Amino acid sequence: MKAIAITTAILLLVAGCSGTPDSNPPDTPSPTSAPPTSQPASPSSAPTNGSVPVDLSGDRYVSLANALHRRGVAIWWESDLVAKWLEGSAAFDQAIGRLGALAKVPGTAGFKISDEIGYGDGLTSTAQATDFLTQARTRLAQVAPGKQILVDAVVPELGCLPWRGGNQEGCAQRVRQKHPAATAAAVESYLRAHLIDRLDLSTGLLEESTYAQWGLDRQTAQTDIWNRIRAQGWASLTTLQSRKALADANGYRGNADQARTDAATYIDVPVAAGAQAVDIWTWRQRYQGQIVSLLAPDLQPNPLWTAMVRRRQQGVRLITHMTPSTLHTDSASYNHECDLAAQAFTAVFVAAGTGQ
Repeated sequence: MKAIAITTAILLLVAGCSGTPDSNPPDTPSPTSAPPTSQPASPSSAPTNGSVPVDLSGDRYVSLANALHRRGVAIWWESDLVAKWLEGSAAFDQAIGRLGALAKVPGTAGFKISDEIGYGDGLTSTAQATDFLTQARTRLAQVAPGKQILVDAVVPELGCLPWRGGNQEGCAQRVRQKHPAATAAAVESYLRAHLIDRLDLSTGLLEESTYAQWGLDRQTAQTDIWNRIRAQGWASLTTLQSRKALADANGYRGNADQARTDAATYIDVPVAAGAQAVDIWTWRQRYQGQIVSLLAPDLQPNPLWTAMVRRRQQGVRLITHMTPSTLHTDSASYNHECDLAAQAFTAVFVAAGTGQ
């Protein structure tokens, strides 16, 4: 699993660039509890591409999607199709069939099929990643016509600011060699081949201390990067969105000043440069042996939450990730969580239940 924070491998890789990309950990649906029985029944079945119907009655992933949809939240089904594709045709076919069934659930906009494509996910070349995206797009168009495909990407060279030359270009060269399927050129090739309808982009920001050595801060670097992305014209090739992991153990821990900085850096800057939405990982998720979340267990607001709700009220589109295995199981608490999520988020990535 990819880490939220700095990893030893990248530290060694970008010697002279003492930080690493701020990548988001993947959602890993691991069912351990069921949604409340009071949730309305889900659609009884939906056809797959093969025509064997998949029974969705009582499906807790569908129940969560229904609960959110009733609150005006758009649904994106989240599945690590890369892992299934690498596993083989049987696993890939099964996952495609599941997504085809889920496509019939009301409120479904599309599918998130990859977490940080080409960045430690087993795809080791641009050609291999292109092959995966082509096959996934073809198969999903068969089982779910009209639904969009969304891909997560972290492009580590962007955080190096290579257009500034010098040490920055050296930093970029090293991460390009390490992750050839996640370079800016590779990602742009996927976009130009019309393989990705929506791109959730992490700019691979480095540590604040690294930017201080280069005479700037992280927010200035983020602004520079997003201006560069706008100049490259990526927004004309896809629906471009931003992404950032801000969850922590027992909820976001930053004070009011830190929340202002985080909201400005990871929401305001990308939106000002043309990002259509911002993905904030995660509502609640088991990660590396602990539960991380945006809100504390008592679900009381914190400075970041207040900032996100304010931006939602101003028209900014925000997205998060939810899986039923980490939600409260009593009806009142379950509904309260869905109500809260709808206050801040216009869309939610709901775990598809395809396993990892």
